[in-house]
Formats: sequence, C-alpha cells, structure tokens
Amino acid sequence: MSRESNPLLHKHMPTTSRRILTLLKREGTLTADELASYLGISSVAVRRHLTKLEADQLVDYEEVQRGMGRPSFVYRLGEAASSFFPRRYEELATDVIETIQNLYGSEAVSAIFEKRTENIIDEYRTAVNGKTLDQRLDQLTKLREADGYMSSWEAKPGEIFILRESNCPIIHVAEECGTVCACDQVILEELLDAKVERKNHLIHGDGACVYEVRAKAE
Repeated sequence: MSRESNPLLHKHMPTTSRRILTLLKREGTLTADELASYLGISSVAVRRHLTKLEADQLVDYEEVQRGMGRPSFVYRLGEAASSFFPRRYEELATDVIETIQNLYGSEAVSAIFEKRTENIIDEYRTAVNGKTLDQRLDQLTKLREADGYMSSWEAKPGEIFILRESNCPIIHVAEECGTVCACDQVILEELLDAKVERKNHLIHGDGACVYEVRAKAE
C-alpha cells in the first residue's frame, strides 16, 4: 500500500513534525533555518525531523540560490502530505448523489453509475485480455490494487477462484447508494467473462468483499 493511502501513517507523528507540515502548508516553502525560527528550536533539530518527513514523502526540497554564497535547501510539502490535511471528498460525493436523487429521482443516479461502469470497463478492457480466467484475474486484481481495493485472488478445488478485496475506496458512497455495489459486480463479471457471486460484503461489516468466481458454462 502506498503511504498516501495509509490512514495510520500519521498516528504517532511527533508534534514538531506536525507543526513543520502545518507551517509548510501555510507558507508554501521554507528553509530549515526559517522553520527553526518559527518553531523556536535549533536548525539541527529541524533537519532531523525533515529527514524523516522526506523519507515518508511528506516533504520535498530543492536547492535555491539566494544571493551570494552557498545555495539554500528550500522545503515544501511532498506528494503524500495531502493525506495529512482534512478533506471532505466523501461527504461531497454523498451530498451530490442525494441532491441528484432528490431533483431527478433514483433513475438518474442509476444512470450515472451505469455510465461510470461502462467507462471503467472500456478503460480496463485492453489490459484484461488473458485467454484463461486465472490470467484475467491476475490482470484485473493488479488494476484494482492500483485503484486502492487491496485486491487479491486464489484458486480453490473444483475450478473455483476466490477474489478478495479488503478495501473499498468509495465505501461511503456505496453505503448511501446500493447501485454502486451492483455496478461493481457488473464490472467484475464483464472483465473476467465469468460468473461472479459475492459471498462477503464490506458494507455489511465483513472484513472484505469476497467473490466466488467460476468460468461460464460452455
């Protein structure tokens, strides 16, 4: 799992590191000396925190020439820092869906997710092209893993395959709109060209969405 998608990353972060990220968020870029001045600690102590934050991809830096003398290292937030600051995408998504339903009815919501399903199938189709079901499962789980589903599969006796997805990146939307999960199953069935039956469901409190996958009858 990437650092950016890991909600436990900042659980035990030192207070000074948190303050450094907050300062960089507010100021844009700062040197270690400038951070030390804001924080009231030594530049050496600041650099220790910056080294750890850089390793976690929370800060980045570049050399900048400021007048005569040696270049300065200027720090800014890194790619993974977006997970440190609160965002409300999930709440916005559910609000939008509820508004569409209130204005135009459930059919409009269903049409939106059906179109999303078509788009995902079209996008994945060229990458999920294995001749056998296990090849297609391998290709699809890699794509789903990259999309944050923590997807894996295993073969069982009797030509049965188990597809397991331990995370749902849109679970808050799915909890509000059952169409999402139905469309997700369509995506799996179409791309795997197989019979897919959900056995466990994250939104029902199970530890993962688990699917039983079988080849279509000849």
